Amino acid sequence: MKVEGKAFIITGGLGSIGGATARNLVSKGAYAVLFDILAPADAEGKIATFERADRYFYEQTDIIDRAKMEASCRSALSKIPKGSLFGAVHCAAIAPGKPWSNSLMDKLADFEKVMHVNATGTFLVDAAVADAINSQYLPLEVFHERVTEERGVIINLSSIVGHEIPARSLTYGVSKKAVLGITEAVADFLAPVGIRVNSVAPALVLSPMMLAGGRDKFFQSQLDAYSMFPRPFTEPDEIAAAIVFLMKNSMMNNFHLKVDAGWKQLSSWAAGDPRKISPLLE
Repeated sequence: MKVEGKAFIITGGLGSIGGATARNLVSKGAYAVLFDILAPADAEGKIATFERADRYFYEQTDIIDRAKMEASCRSALSKIPKGSLFGAVHCAAIAPGKPWSNSLMDKLADFEKVMHVNATGTFLVDAAVADAINSQYLPLEVFHERVTEERGVIINLSSIVGHEIPARSLTYGVSKKAVLGITEAVADFLAPVGIRVNSVAPALVLSPMMLAGGRDKFFQSQLDAYSMFPRPFTEPDEIAAAIVFLMKNSMMNNFHLKVDAGWKQLSSWAAGDPRKISPLLE
């Protein structure tokens, strides 16, 4: 599958992974529709500094609001070349990053919020984008009538902690495990209409959040201790390259790709309770 001339919606499109993915796609001749929460004037100011800025479009939206997402998809269809919407990369997510108490019930509110954004939000984004892609074609008169041509591809961002949940991941890891299940279920549902669905699971990505409060030093020590090779943080461009690979290879469907350098995610108690020494409790 060629991305040239096709348009892709990218949630969290002004973030580290979303931004890197958008730049990668545009460099290959695609259009990037950036969905984010930033005010339009601020977003447009950033986009104006990008190379080939004319191939970016911006929509301020909320990934957990059905009406806003559907409206944003309709707006995107009106801006891009007719019939060019071909998929999405869903990067937007949250993590509470707050210390735990001794009461598990104290985490219920965080759990509900993270699951709503990261899990329900993934289903909502996939549904809104898939319906927008399908709206470019004549309605199928028979439920799950199978097409023969490829019509789209959706990539959901999971996490390595969604595959194997370590210590310090009471809410985020569970929500990202749900993303794996949503990806598989949606891949099955959309297969008859020619839309592939995969997920990418990053490990520790170098981002502004990771650089705050000394978190990078702590997690670099974890990578040094438990990664195979290589052992530095993953760069957003490396995640973007993996995403574009899944897009371009038309045989990749219902697949979960780890980009983690073999990080073992062990919960070692050798230096004390791993839930206390981490600067990024969830």
